[in-house]
Amino acid sequence: MRIIFCVGLLVLLFIALSVRLFVLQVVQADDLADRQTAYMFHNIPITASRGDIYDINMNILAKDASCSKIYVFPNNIENPEETAKYLSEKLGMEYEAVLKKISNKSASNVLLKTGVDNTTALEITQKNINGIQISEDKKRYYSDSNFAQYILGFTGTDHNGLYGVEATLDGVLTGVDGIKTVLMDSGSQIIESSSTIKAAAKQGSSVVLTIDSVVQYYAESAAYEAYLKNSAKRVIIIVTEPDTGNILAMAAYPSYSLDDPWEISEDYYNSYYKNTEATKGEQQLGMWANPFTSFIYEPGSTFKTITVSSALEENAVSMESTFNCNGFATVSGVRIQCHIYPRGHGTENLTKAVVNSCNPAMIRIASLMGEDAFYKYIFDYGFGEPTGVMLDGEEGGIFSVSDKVNPVDFATIAFGQGIGVTPIQMIQAVNAVINGGKLITPRIADRLIDSSNGQLVHKYEINTVRKVISEETSAKMREILYQTGLSYVSLNDYRELNIMGKTGTAQKYAGNSYVRGKYVASFYGAAPYEDPVISAIVIVDEPGGSSIYGSTVAAPVGGKLLQNVYNYLISKDKITIDSITESKAATIPDVRGKSADEAISAFNSLGIKYSINGAEVGTVTDQDLIGIEYMDGMVVGLVIASPKDGPVTVPNVVGMSVQGAKELLESVGLNISVKGSGIAVSQSVVSGQDVDRGTAIEVNFEYVE
Repeated sequence: MRIIFCVGLLVLLFIALSVRLFVLQVVQADDLADRQTAYMFHNIPITASRGDIYDINMNILAKDASCSKIYVFPNNIENPEETAKYLSEKLGMEYEAVLKKISNKSASNVLLKTGVDNTTALEITQKNINGIQISEDKKRYYSDSNFAQYILGFTGTDHNGLYGVEATLDGVLTGVDGIKTVLMDSGSQIIESSSTIKAAAKQGSSVVLTIDSVVQYYAESAAYEAYLKNSAKRVIIIVTEPDTGNILAMAAYPSYSLDDPWEISEDYYNSYYKNTEATKGEQQLGMWANPFTSFIYEPGSTFKTITVSSALEENAVSMESTFNCNGFATVSGVRIQCHIYPRGHGTENLTKAVVNSCNPAMIRIASLMGEDAFYKYIFDYGFGEPTGVMLDGEEGGIFSVSDKVNPVDFATIAFGQGIGVTPIQMIQAVNAVINGGKLITPRIADRLIDSSNGQLVHKYEINTVRKVISEETSAKMREILYQTGLSYVSLNDYRELNIMGKTGTAQKYAGNSYVRGKYVASFYGAAPYEDPVISAIVIVDEPGGSSIYGSTVAAPVGGKLLQNVYNYLISKDKITIDSITESKAATIPDVRGKSADEAISAFNSLGIKYSINGAEVGTVTDQDLIGIEYMDGMVVGLVIASPKDGPVTVPNVVGMSVQGAKELLESVGLNISVKGSGIAVSQSVVSGQDVDRGTAIEVNFEYVE
């Protein structure tokens, strides 16, 4: 019986073993094989490179570069506390966060950090810590961390675009990640000979922007200089091609660094958050917001281009129409003043109404059109809706029409008050005024190309949204805006460009009322006026210097910028001299404060005859003819003074801006005492009189828009 029992037990054990072997080798064979493979083999993602970003001349603006990401295999970590301490110090991470990740035994592997520079990753590898694996990663690099920030934007920790074209074109810039299968030893170290790529990573398409880096540089330099010179809260500049909608440059100061977009820049903090309790997150969101598409402001007098062009198109007015300004207009019992009140402009034709920037004339022009027609044109010019530019965070501005229109609101909109616009909306609309009437979607992206071979993938075509006004009306507006540009003293240095333009000065609105002492000064300019190839808008938010007006704050910036861009485009054969129509007549520029060489060179280029009184080398301190049309037979007398010891001759600063008068007086060794703001109308010591060096000359300034 004992033998039988033992044999029976052995048989049962054999049967049980056979069943178990059958289950393992047959029933569970595939599952066990998968588990063994999973333990030995691991799939590691291969991060695909994002597409590159180029300017229109194929200069690289943004590109991926190799870096590393750190994986941890918790089950292979022998000393979690010591390892966490080392990794947290090396990677700049919180100790507790690292310890929590590497102590998670339920996870086979954990991604600890991405975007680690290769030098740091190599140092970690050389420590030979079991359970740590280094894999290739990608990191975004920009050619200049302080260049075109709001155009380019930046990427997040997951390598996806967050702002700028990095975000709006993320779908085409993002590549397709690959997968690499590796065999690991018991210490979670890769056995390199066993590595295989299951799927190769594919780089995303590259983007060629319409931006020209040289023009962008000019715009950024201008924005920074205007910010400092005017003690402004912010300066915003856009440069475009009016006939195509191509954006050549977009600059704003202050902004942030693309190398570390999470850090609040000092100038931005001082402008916006110095005396607030905003959290860092709120500050970051404010700093990252794109000012070209989200800054909403009242345009002021630049909007008069919309009013006048609409009325001309409707035949509500003509070039021969006249208006009378006695300093104010009364609408529904409300007195609306002109900017020169209590004085008035008197009788003026349509061109003079724009040149004088006359508010009562604009109210009359709008009333002749009627509400329905005027509001139709405002909508047709694109106000009240986004432009469709490929940039993030675009606002539609503030403009709506209720069933019962307030007559006062209707009147103030005629001269740019009571309507909110964005910079990109404003330049798009005024471009349509001068380009033949075509409202064109602003273009920031020109084309997509294959990153591997440069072949064209997609072309972003020019998109004309609608025809707003006729060619004839547009030509009339170019003539009006050319004459308006001639009226700005600050543009005298750039007369050879035939600049047309319009300035604006608008009080800021906050809460339920306008804020005393806070303004937005702006200037729209384009050149040359008969066939404009470049246009620019300059917006100075809350200028804090001696002047707050568009004519003295923004126009000088715009004139110099247009000159620089114009010269660059000619040098690159992007425009030709032959295509530029000569001015009908030269306007005598104001060369006071310029060196004798600069003044003589300017007059020679314009064909203006001159005579010199005083030294042949030095600074021009006076001239007898300024800002009028030059006629044959005229001779402009220039007074030139050389630096000397002892008494100095007082120059003539009447008609100059505060900054221009200051620079001229200081150049000859005198000081200035400023009274008022705007344009110099008188000075305490007449020009030509000798005074002691260092004498303070009191200069009275008044605003002349």
